[in-house]
Amino acid sequence: MNSLGIYFGTDSIGLTEVNKKKLVNSVVIPQEGVFSGNFEEKVPTDVKITALIKDALRTSHIDVNHGTVCISGQDLIIRTFEIPKLPSNELQSAINFEAKKYIPFKLEDLVYNFQVEPDKKTKLNTVLFVGIKKEILEKYISISRQLNIKINVIEYSAFSLLRFLGLCGVKDKGVVASLCFDLDNADEINFMVSENGFPFFSRDIVLSSSIADSGAPDENERTKKYEKLKSEIRISQDYYRRKFPDKGIKTIYVLSGQDMREDLKNFFASSGVTAKFVDTSKVLGKGVKYSSILAKSFGAVLFKDLPSKVKINLFASRPKPDSIKGKEDILAFFEGVKVDSRIILLGVLICAITFGYGIYRTMPLRDELSIIKDKKPKLASVSETDDYATLFARDISLKKKLHNLDSLIKDQLYATYFLDIIPKVLPEGIWLTKFISTRKDDGRPEVTLEGEAYLNDSDKEFEAVSTLLSNLKANEFFTTHFKEITITSVDRKSVMNKSVAVFSIICKNYPEKKKNDSDGLLQQE
Repeated sequence: MNSLGIYFGTDSIGLTEVNKKKLVNSVVIPQEGVFSGNFEEKVPTDVKITALIKDALRTSHIDVNHGTVCISGQDLIIRTFEIPKLPSNELQSAINFEAKKYIPFKLEDLVYNFQVEPDKKTKLNTVLFVGIKKEILEKYISISRQLNIKINVIEYSAFSLLRFLGLCGVKDKGVVASLCFDLDNADEINFMVSENGFPFFSRDIVLSSSIADSGAPDENERTKKYEKLKSEIRISQDYYRRKFPDKGIKTIYVLSGQDMREDLKNFFASSGVTAKFVDTSKVLGKGVKYSSILAKSFGAVLFKDLPSKVKINLFASRPKPDSIKGKEDILAFFEGVKVDSRIILLGVLICAITFGYGIYRTMPLRDELSIIKDKKPKLASVSETDDYATLFARDISLKKKLHNLDSLIKDQLYATYFLDIIPKVLPEGIWLTKFISTRKDDGRPEVTLEGEAYLNDSDKEFEAVSTLLSNLKANEFFTTHFKEITITSVDRKSVMNKSVAVFSIICKNYPEKKKNDSDGLLQQE
């Protein structure tokens, strides 16, 4: 079964369809279409984005019912901090207290999740904290619902890249860094450092709009972007060294296009870091061009198929309905209760004795009821004194009722069929004014269609009526239920100072001899 990865980036939306870790289809949607003149100003942003995604899915023939969402760092708060080792029942409160120091919002306004990584050397816990505003998260959930795609995961796009790197064969042992960028688009650049697969430092870089314009940049713009990128990398490395002086980066894995790789290799070598460029063709295929948007949306799809050390899922952390909270409160009530197997065995024994005694007390009553049922006549509706003629007459009466009920179900013609077919067979310039459905004494149906035609030409109007008759006769439904379809009258009348043709068509299930021609068309003198 195919899955869909959706990446909501700073500049574009990436859609990637994957089947068993194999790329099937990929689409990039520029978000500038949301703010173009194709939508009314009052239309909500999530509705606009949904419309763009639906159009892209339809155009690319992508048909999936479940997927994974990853979002850029601009919508998230990502922090790492250290706390002492604490009991599990005190951990949540301690993280909430510490997180308030690093975030500019109230915790009540966020949906957040965290993951704790213990450090045996320092005997401290490293906490990876990821939060998002409730209204922003709800926007992404609303989009997935409007797409009719079941979403179980919403995560940070840099975590999706870790999964993509793993699929490309990158080893995550020790302190390693990853850099993902694409000079051909304005997507954010991700610089992240992890230790044994657990990220503890990340920085998202967005080049200035004057440099990172959308579209294919010329050579001069690419050079400016590249120089700006190197400057941002230096800033990230300097900041990292000051914050983590004892955790030197030995290798940095680079996800990028083919150009400028040699220069980047020398650039990192000058700072004492070995750069290794990831061969994405092993995963994407040799004929597929690399794109940071593609790498992130691809990595998101692998959330279940290629588990990583990071388990943070903002979708699962959203506020739960009251019904689910009630269940959790019940479980919390029984938390810590110690169970003695002897007490359980005694309780089961008491219940069994009570149940068995109840059955024993009801046995005489059950036997008496069984005797009464055996004495009851088998056919209560038939008297023992009824003779053969009476039984035969009752049999005929019941069969007639069954026949009538059966005919009501099988031979019933529903108006929905006519309402579906007639608009399809009506020629231009014709409309119906009356629809009459009757049934003769013998049960055969009869339908009368009355209407008017106006084409500003009497000959064309009569020809249109004839065309309608031909269309009805060519329709399988009409020919199955009606043996004769004829025009009974064609006349003219004045409507709002305009002369229009007035006609009547009758559909019967039995032929009648007519004096007019076989088509039922009235000859006009």
